[in-house]
Amino acid sequence: MMKQIAFVSAGLIIFMLSTCSSARKASLTGSTIPMVRDNIANAETINLIKIFRTDTLSLKQAITLALVYNQDIQIYKSEIAARQAGILQNSLLPNPELAIELENFAGSGLLSSFKNSETTIGIGQLIELGGKRGKRMEIAGQKSDLALRRYEMKRLEIITRVRKKYLQLLAAQKKTELDAKILEIERQFKLNIDKRVEAGRISAAESARARVELSIAELALNRNSRELSNLKRQISALWAPQSVDFKAVSGNLNFTASIPEIDNLLMVIDSIPLIIEQNTIIKRQRAESQLAEAMAIPDPHISVGYRYFNESDDRAFVTGISVPLPVFDRNQGGREEAKLLEKQSEQQLQSLKINLNIELSNRLAIIKNINSEIIMMENIIIPEAQKAYDIIYQNYLSGKFAMIDVLDAQRRLFDTRRRHLDALAEINLQVVELEGLIGRSLETL
Repeated sequence: MMKQIAFVSAGLIIFMLSTCSSARKASLTGSTIPMVRDNIANAETINLIKIFRTDTLSLKQAITLALVYNQDIQIYKSEIAARQAGILQNSLLPNPELAIELENFAGSGLLSSFKNSETTIGIGQLIELGGKRGKRMEIAGQKSDLALRRYEMKRLEIITRVRKKYLQLLAAQKKTELDAKILEIERQFKLNIDKRVEAGRISAAESARARVELSIAELALNRNSRELSNLKRQISALWAPQSVDFKAVSGNLNFTASIPEIDNLLMVIDSIPLIIEQNTIIKRQRAESQLAEAMAIPDPHISVGYRYFNESDDRAFVTGISVPLPVFDRNQGGREEAKLLEKQSEQQLQSLKINLNIELSNRLAIIKNINSEIIMMENIIIPEAQKAYDIIYQNYLSGKFAMIDVLDAQRRLFDTRRRHLDALAEINLQVVELEGLIGRSLETL
C-alpha cells in the first residue's frame, strides 16, 4: 500500500515542480557608486597595522578605518543577509498535507466494530496559479537589491562624513598653525614695544596695548586648540571602537578642482544614488502590483489517496480537487492599493528629480561664488593687506604712524587670512557634499 502512495505522491511532486519558476538571484554584485568603488580600491592597498602606528593621518587612511570598522555599515550588512534569507523563503513550495481518515467504526449494528470500516490515506497539495510564487520571489529579490543599494549609500554617507570631518580638522589645524604664527609675531612686537618704552621713546600705554593684543592671540590659539581636539574625537568616533592615536592630519586646503557647468552636472542625475534607490523601490512596488493581480486567481487544492475497505478487503484510489469561488473576495482592495502605491512611488521619483535639479544648481552656484571670493582674496585683498601692514609697521618704527595704526593694519591682515582659510574650508566642504550627493568626483564630469 505504501508503494502506491509513494508513487502517487511522487507524481504530485513532479507536477508541482513543473509549475515552479527558478529562484531569483540578487542582481547587485558590487558597488554601483563610483566614489564608493574608488575608495574601496584605495582601502585594499592600505596596511591597517601601519595606520594604528601613524602620527600623521591621511584622508585615505581615515576613510579606510571607517569602511572597515564603522558600526552603522555593519548594521546594513545584517539587513542584506536577512533579505537573502527572504529570497530563500519565498522560493519554497507550500508544504503538502498528509490526511488519514477512518470511517464507519464504533457505531451501531453492523458498524459497531471495525469490520465495516474504511481507511483512507491521502496527500494534498495547494497549487498556486498565476505565478504567485515567482512574483513573491521577485518582490523578495527587489527587497534584497534595495538593501544592497542602501548599504552602498550608507558607505557613501560614511565616506562623505569622514571627508567633511577631515576637512574641518584640517582647517582647524591650519588655523591653529596660523594662530601660533600670530602669537609669535605678537610676542616679538611686544618685546620691541617694551624696548622702546624702556628707552623713553614711547608711552607705557603702548606696552599695555601690546599686552592686550598678545593676550587676545593667546586666547585665540587656546580656543582653536580645544576645537582641534574636539574634532579629533569626532572623526575617531566614525571608526569606533578602534582607536588611532594620531597627532595631526596631512593635506592642504588649496582648491584645485574643476567646477563643471550645470548641464554636465545634470547629465548624471539618473545615476545619482538617490535616483537609483527610488527606481529600485518602483520595481519592487511594480512587482507588488503584479502579485496583487495574481492573488485574484483562486488556487485549487488537489488531493490523491488510497482507500482500504475492511469488510471486503478491497482497495481503491481516491482523488479530489477544491477551488475557492471568487464571489466576494477578488482581492479588489489589494489590487487597488498596490496600483496606487506604485503610482505614488513614480510620483516620488519625479519630485525627487525636481528637487535634485534645484539642489544641484544651488550648490554649484554657491561653489562658484565662494571660488570668486577666494580668487579676489588671493589676488587682491591678502597681498594689499600684507603690503599695507608692512608699510605702516616700517613707518611706525620711524615715528610716522601711531601704534593704533599698526594694530589696525595687523588685525585686518590676520582677519583676512582667517577668512581665506574659512573660504577654502567652505568651498571644499561644499564640493564634498555635492560629490556625496552625486556619488562621484566632480573631476569625472
